[in-house]
Amino acid sequence: MSRVTRGIFIMNNKTNTKKKSEGRPKSHKFRQFGNLAMSYYPDRGYKRAVALFREELRLTGGLMDALVKVGYTENSRVLSPRQVRVIEEYLGESD
Repeated sequence: MSRVTRGIFIMNNKTNTKKKSEGRPKSHKFRQFGNLAMSYYPDRGYKRAVALFREELRLTGGLMDALVKVGYTENSRVLSPRQVRVIEEYLGESD
């Protein structure tokens, strides 16, 4: 059933009950850089995990360029959901 109200076409489609989140990858939240580093290096201490993670970001071909395009800087302490997705595309998901 549909109707027009003030020039706006409104569609009432009860058959389309698919949620927005269906079919999308797992939603990401903002992540602390150090916490994400610890999830990739759980057997290391905090400072060492952060250092290894930063080094891996620099050495993985194309990753740093992709991160910079989505707003990452070397001083970033909080990563946006988009930045986390980019990291996971290159490094895989952490544990």
